[in-house]
Order: sequence, then structure tokens, then C-alpha cells
Amino acid sequence: MKEIATTLLALCAGSAWACADGMGQQSPQRSLHSGVSLSKAQEGQAMKENSTTDGCVQEQTRTLVVFDRQRDALNWQSLGDRVMGGQSDGAVVQSDERYGYFSGTVRLDNGGGFASAKGDLPEALDASGFTGIELLARGDGKTYKIGLRTSTDRRSIVYQHSFTPDTEGWSRIRLPFNDFIPTWRGQTVTDAEPLNTGHLASVSLFVSGRQAGEFHLKMQNWVLF
Repeated sequence: MKEIATTLLALCAGSAWACADGMGQQSPQRSLHSGVSLSKAQEGQAMKENSTTDGCVQEQTRTLVVFDRQRDALNWQSLGDRVMGGQSDGAVVQSDERYGYFSGTVRLDNGGGFASAKGDLPEALDASGFTGIELLARGDGKTYKIGLRTSTDRRSIVYQHSFTPDTEGWSRIRLPFNDFIPTWRGQTVTDAEPLNTGHLASVSLFVSGRQAGEFHLKMQNWVLF
């Protein structure tokens, strides 16, 4: 198992309730990521290694989220500011090339300013033996957030970590669990318990902080490290 994880990391190394889903300011970006683009050969090999899992959670390859139309068990629900009168929209879709796309438009009308999508895991995952989440991503200059919940209730506290991937090539994003910030209705919850990585029930994506306009985020599978 460790050899598989090491191989994947080496390949990558070249590399409410909408209110509760991120209306506040951007949380500090503490991700470790490289803006160096992967070569075509590295990209193809990384894609191959990163798309061999079946389903959403496979311990043997330490994959958390798979972007594959044929095998992805996640049902991504579009959330955002519409429940409070906003006009933003966003959705996560899987491509035939086994990429995940988070895209839409953030509009500031009617007090809006963020979009999000949420996917519940088929069953709660014990990730207590891991350090965080890693993925390859290509962005558009905007800052995004990954959110984790220990409940499938969208009104529960969501632990967020922001990242800003490069626009020209793939960025290797590493988000340590210890740096995820507990939030509720876009505000930091100062007295919240640390993220319980032994019971991850739901994952989310956000573009918030009133970053108006169209957004496009391209991702490969999320793996645990």
C-alpha cells in the first residue's frame, strides 16, 4: 500500500445552506503546491495511475474522490447563494477524460457572491491514518476551497482549506488536515473541535469571497497522503 501511495506522490510531484457554505472572507491559503507544469508524459502517467480506482473511497490506492462518469459514486449537489436570494450558480461534472470540472458564475446581485457544490460519501471514511488531501488542479486565477464535514447535514460546521491553482499548468495541491478551518455561515468557529478525520462524511467545493464572474476549476482525483 505504501509503495502505491509513494508512486502516486512521485508522479504528482512534478506537479445557509449556502450561508454556511462560504460567504465570508477567504481563509488564509496554507496549501503546499507547485506551479510547475507536468510534461505530457508525466500528465498521462499521472492520469492513468490516478484513475484506476473503482468507486469513491478505495483504501488500497488511498483515493478519496474519483472523477469518472462510469464509476464515481458521488452525487454532487449544487448549492450556493440562491437560497438567500443570490443569483450565482456552480456545478461539478465529470468528463470523459476523467477530469472533474467545477464551473459556473458568481454574481453579486441581491447580496450574493459565492457558489458551492457538496457530495456525500457513500459511507463515512476513517482518514485518521493520513495527513491530508492531495490533488492536481488547474484554475483560472481565482481562489477555491475544499470543505470537509463529519456529517452529511449541510447546516453542520464545514472545515475549509483554500488554494489557488496555476492557470497554465497542473498544480500539485497538498492540504493538511490540521490546516482546515472550522466555519459556519462563512465565519470561523473559534471554539470548534479540531476536524475529526476518523469520520469524514461529506466533501465540498467553494468559490467565495465575492469573486464575481465565471469560474472554471479542473481537477484530477483527490487522494489521501
